[in-house]
Amino acid sequence: MSLQQKVTTTVQPVTNRTTVTNRTTLETTQKPSKPSPPSSVASVPKSSSAVPKRDPNIVLTGDVYVAGHETPHPELCPALGAKLQLVVLITSAPSHSEARAAVRLTWGHYAKRKDIAMAFVLGTPPASLRPGVEAEDALYGDIIIGRSMDSYSNLTLKTLSMLEWVDTYCPRAPKLLKTDDDMFINIPKLLSFASAPVRVNATKTIWGKVVKKSLPKRTTKSKYFVSPLQFPAKVFPDFTTGPAYLMSADCVRDLLAAAPAEPYLRLEDVFVTGVLASKLGITRKHAAEFYNKKVAPHPCAIQRGLAIHMVRYHEQFDLWRKLLDGKTKCAS
Repeated sequence: MSLQQKVTTTVQPVTNRTTVTNRTTLETTQKPSKPSPPSSVASVPKSSSAVPKRDPNIVLTGDVYVAGHETPHPELCPALGAKLQLVVLITSAPSHSEARAAVRLTWGHYAKRKDIAMAFVLGTPPASLRPGVEAEDALYGDIIIGRSMDSYSNLTLKTLSMLEWVDTYCPRAPKLLKTDDDMFINIPKLLSFASAPVRVNATKTIWGKVVKKSLPKRTTKSKYFVSPLQFPAKVFPDFTTGPAYLMSADCVRDLLAAAPAEPYLRLEDVFVTGVLASKLGITRKHAAEFYNKKVAPHPCAIQRGLAIHMVRYHEQFDLWRKLLDGKTKCAS
């Protein structure tokens, strides 16, 4: 990681600064206009005598997040999600067309069910990749594009775009799974997990692989460097790891509304399911079924797990075959 961490967005500049002392560089692109955020998104007051002064070197999330979607696809969530059991939103990058194709041909088949909505969430693609993304979306109609440039440093913005989409177009769906395009998701297991009596009516809860007492990386050489200006505490709040986590629908609006006033943190899982969830009193529950790691490709491991990480696009087909394997006997 270089000393300068980039948060590349399409927002209009909020200050004349291009560099701040927490080593976050804002690169901005002028846009002719931007839509007003939905009523559920808290706006950051620009100036008011009642608003306490803040350190000018701290970049707030509200300074860099731009509301709205280039391709919202509201048709993916009929009746605002009233008849759905589950929404599955998959973060992806413009260049990951093969990964998206592999998901569609394997566990993404469950998107054909009327009680499941599924889509990929991207940031704004670069000009060189835009024609390919648009052609892919014209064919499949399952790519939601937000209004922040797609980059690793903008994963938090991409996750907020996902939450905004659910809040705007699918607020009546009971559960949201956030996952990535290098994951294998056992959808039947997930539906069973979500509909268990202990969870079906749960509120203000996020389930996944919970990490406790994690320490921020303070060395600028680390990929996960976090400046004390962005997060001054010595220990992160408990959080669920980002490859896959499930949340009850009532978390979405509260997380979205609380985000703008917090210092921007590019570690999306720490920010959303840790910092924000902790302040909002949202429960994070550890669930062993969320492996969120690479596992041995044995049929029993695939069938018992809910979320498997680090799956390359060509490996999706092998895991899919093993999930559907009716011959291997697995101990319960």
